[in-house]
Amino acid sequence: MTFFLRIIASALFAPLVLADSSSNAVNERLPVRKAEMEAHWRVDCAGSWAAYIALREKSAGEACILPPELRHQLQLCVFIYQAPGEVFRHTGPDYQGAVSSVDIAGDCGKK
Repeated sequence: MTFFLRIIASALFAPLVLADSSSNAVNERLPVRKAEMEAHWRVDCAGSWAAYIALREKSAGEACILPPELRHQLQLCVFIYQAPGEVFRHTGPDYQGAVSSVDIAGDCGKK
């Protein structure tokens, strides 16, 4: 008789326990340093930012279309340093602003 009571009790409480434990882990990000993420993805955000600034200077400060590889590097830097939905106090370069403002005019440096 106690065997059946244990089965019934576990059938009733198991879904509650499973639902509670899994709901907390769904949206967690792993605690990884920004430099470790750059190394893992083989991204040099400082170098990419310098290349972006150099292209902007060549185009006399006007918006321009970035080369695909540089754009990809900056998009990864956005994810690393300015992740969506994350409250941050990033005081460095505005990677998101760079990525979103570059597709307005012609190629960089073609003047």
